[in-house]
Amino acid sequence: MAENVQIEGKLLALHWNTSESDATLNVDTSKPQLVTAEIEDAAGLTHRIEVSAYWDADFLVGKEVTTQSTDEGVVLEQVE
Repeated sequence: MAENVQIEGKLLALHWNTSESDATLNVDTSKPQLVTAEIEDAAGLTHRIEVSAYWDADFLVGKEVTTQSTDEGVVLEQVE
């Protein structure tokens, strides 16, 4: 079983897989994609973690987020 890692902080960037972002017509955009998220925590440390995100997740960049482990993998959630 994978380690349950929870990171909370400001989402700096989402790095989409180049092969998928270049070929959006060949990818099912209704399903989440594996992307690398850069999250800066309260101590100023930047974490790079692979998460499962939908194509419209870019709105989270610059906002406070947390990672959550689910059956589908690690996902991002906005902190209210």
